[in-house]
Amino acid sequence: MSVPPTNVLGGTLRYILIWLLIDAGSMNMTYEPQHEIVQAASEYPWPVVESLGIAWCESYHTPTAWNGFDAGAWQINEYWWREVFGEQLWSQRFSAIGSAHMGYHVWETGGDSFRWWSCGK
Repeated sequence: MSVPPTNVLGGTLRYILIWLLIDAGSMNMTYEPQHEIVQAASEYPWPVVESLGIAWCESYHTPTAWNGFDAGAWQINEYWWREVFGEQLWSQRFSAIGSAHMGYHVWETGGDSFRWWSCGK
């Protein structure tokens, strides 16, 4: 038995209207950590927009992101980088400034490339 086109269209329109209401309701919301991430990324001479894309893909611009191995907005891997950065800088991995600083260093060490991020390939 097929569904009449009006029911399909009506169902689709209902979901579109719900999505539009949710989207319109969130229009004036600000996400403070995102502003911190943008500002921190802008402090370094790297492709800022691309670096922000990496941070978005890795953590949705969340400075406190952690998956058990990778930390901060740019998801810096503890195994490979903790010793390189030392305890003082590593302790700042969950701040926008610390994560951006480490992200820039990883980018620079990788030959001015985002190739070492899974989101950068």
